[in-house]
Amino acid sequence: MLMRSAGDPSYQNLSQEAHLKKLFEAYNGFKANVASSKWQLSEDFMAGIINVIVGMSDESRQIVRGHLDFNKWEHSAYNESLLKSKRHTIGNTPRGLDHHFALLLTVTSESQAWFFKRYNSYFATSAKKTKPSLRSRIRWNQSDWDKHVDHTQLAYATMQKAKADTRDISSVVHLTWRCYDQYMHTALLVSFVCHVCFIIYECCTFIMRFNQSGLLT
Repeated sequence: MLMRSAGDPSYQNLSQEAHLKKLFEAYNGFKANVASSKWQLSEDFMAGIINVIVGMSDESRQIVRGHLDFNKWEHSAYNESLLKSKRHTIGNTPRGLDHHFALLLTVTSESQAWFFKRYNSYFATSAKKTKPSLRSRIRWNQSDWDKHVDHTQLAYATMQKAKADTRDISSVVHLTWRCYDQYMHTALLVSFVCHVCFIIYECCTFIMRFNQSGLLT
């Protein structure tokens, strides 16, 4: 079907995504697939496949593939709902943001791969304590998935900035340490003054008690 589409005029001048959608429609419209609905591809599945092919880097696909090599699909970290989300695809940016934040939250091939590594690591750690039949419970839903993409983008941007500006980061660390050091000196001084005041209070209380008992007269 894919080979035939290459010479079909109706497939020419189509984007890769539009080409894939047309192929999926043709597949679902094939006689045998129309007769049996179990062979038809769901819209979520088609959207997920398109995102994997069009919106993911080779490295990210290899990361997902490596996970699926050792986990059955139904017990894996992924499902159609997660893969159909556009948020993790390369170039995706949340709407309604100013230019600065839009740049920070725009998915790149590098940050995308970092996200999938992070997610696989989370799932693998959680799966050790969970039966295979219950692993779907530790799988993120689409809302959490999109939020974690945002968090990963910010963390990745911060990490890259730290690598690029090691001098600035060192200055910040040095300043933070000095502030902490000053805080500790102040805290010790306050503690010492409070301790002295407490001793004076105890001494005065002791003298007053003796005075009331008449032992000092």
